[in-house]
Amino acid sequence: MRSALIVALLIFIVLAESARAVENVTSGPEFDYQTTIVRSSDDGARIAVFERLNASNFGDLWITRSTDEGETWSPPSAIIATTANERHPTLVQVGISQYVLFYLKSVGSSYRLWRATSSDGSQFTEQSQLDLGWPTGGEVNPLVIRHSDGTLTMSYQRLSAGVYVAQSTDNGVTWDQLQTLISSGAQLPRIAFRESDGLYLASYQTGSSDLTMYVKTSTDVRDWSAPRQEFAITGSNHDSLPIVMPDGAFVLFWIREVGMQFDIAARRSLDGVNWGATLDITNTPDASDVEPFPLVGTSASRVELYWGSDSPVDSRTADIVREPAVVVNDSIFASGFES
Repeated sequence: MRSALIVALLIFIVLAESARAVENVTSGPEFDYQTTIVRSSDDGARIAVFERLNASNFGDLWITRSTDEGETWSPPSAIIATTANERHPTLVQVGISQYVLFYLKSVGSSYRLWRATSSDGSQFTEQSQLDLGWPTGGEVNPLVIRHSDGTLTMSYQRLSAGVYVAQSTDNGVTWDQLQTLISSGAQLPRIAFRESDGLYLASYQTGSSDLTMYVKTSTDVRDWSAPRQEFAITGSNHDSLPIVMPDGAFVLFWIREVGMQFDIAARRSLDGVNWGATLDITNTPDASDVEPFPLVGTSASRVELYWGSDSPVDSRTADIVREPAVVVNDSIFASGFES
């Protein structure tokens, strides 16, 4: 019996290690960064939109697709590429053969948020600038999620002001202009929503060099008056992104500075207030891992994880990479079985 348990444990370890193999989505000398992924309900294709930056940190938006569950990817192609600076994409499928892409775009000396649409998940047509009720520019860093009733919720940042949330009921054509504040003086907001009890979780960072991460929860998208909760306050913490797992748990990914580079970490919570131990997702002294984007499937313990990996550090040759089965529930190690 003991030998059988040892063999089972060894098999588990081998399978876990094989699942942790990092795979390239893009490759080459270009600086590929900040990706957003959907799994199409039309045909199961994985669709990745990402920034490709030039030497001046001006971006264009590029796309690549996989029809074999991420094993291989199509040659990347530009979909939003002008002389303006186009960055921080967030992609949502809103219906059968209906995709909507949101992003920031330089307009004069400032920035606005824009929308593009696609009927095939490959070619996108820019539509219009979003009207969020602000008389001057300064909106950046959108993240859009879709509710089961079709409502879109977007967290975004106003430069030198704070982080906000808005909603749309027409696939992002129009948005409320209530300018709902999540937190003043904050940056890079990301939001998640749990359908089972209507709980929102927002994460964001504050500071200038050593950044600190906080979270807030609310059951009313118009009321973020509850005190913020400390999430990651030691060292320098960036690039958060919360998700809801199939079992209803929140998992929040972020990056933290280790020496001269960044690694990805995650924590899990049932209520958005009390968080489990930190899980070290990457440990790469020779690479800087940034902007994690988890793709949730049917597993309550694993996600597909995508991110930008710059290797060697500061080489500005970052690629989009993935791990197909990253463990995000540390309780499986306590029992030996996936929950």
